[in-house]
Amino acid sequence: MAWYATAFTDCERIANQFGLPVNIVAGVVSALSPNNKWERNIENAHVLIDAFFKGDNITDFKVSTYNPMKDKAWQILNAMNPKDNPTMSDDEIAKVLNGQKIISFFRCILGYDTCCIDGHAKGIYEGKRFGLTSPKNHISKKYYKQLQDAYVEAGSKITFRKKNLRAFEIQAITWVTWKRIHDI
Repeated sequence: MAWYATAFTDCERIANQFGLPVNIVAGVVSALSPNNKWERNIENAHVLIDAFFKGDNITDFKVSTYNPMKDKAWQILNAMNPKDNPTMSDDEIAKVLNGQKIISFFRCILGYDTCCIDGHAKGIYEGKRFGLTSPKNHISKKYYKQLQDAYVEAGSKITFRKKNLRAFEIQAITWVTWKRIHDI
């Protein structure tokens, strides 16, 4: 349950170091996240932001994700206008990120009551396990929203320490349980 709070703190640390709003750093981190381990993701975000402020070129350094995602992270920094007023709304950042799962990840880091839907989350919802590359794991936009809404609803029905759980907390709890049950 604490993972996203820790992720926010990691983003906040980088934000404070560079004098940036935390949502900008969370956007950069989210852009760099596909197929990237968390520790390396945070390291890559720091390197990219540092290079940006030093005036380096985007090709002067490497990150451990796909180049189009590196471009998105760079685009977020370019769009925020760091010299005048380094701000960008969450919706503007989401437009740059442009993908259901990555936007959800960004919003989870910021504490929104949402969750990332992947093949595991779908399997948990349906009570069935599919191989992650199976065509049965395709999730349409409409179904993605339906699954997110189900996790939000589940969280609204469970109280822990006098507060309702958020969708991303429900997802984390069910994922850890699913992983244990299926020896993943």
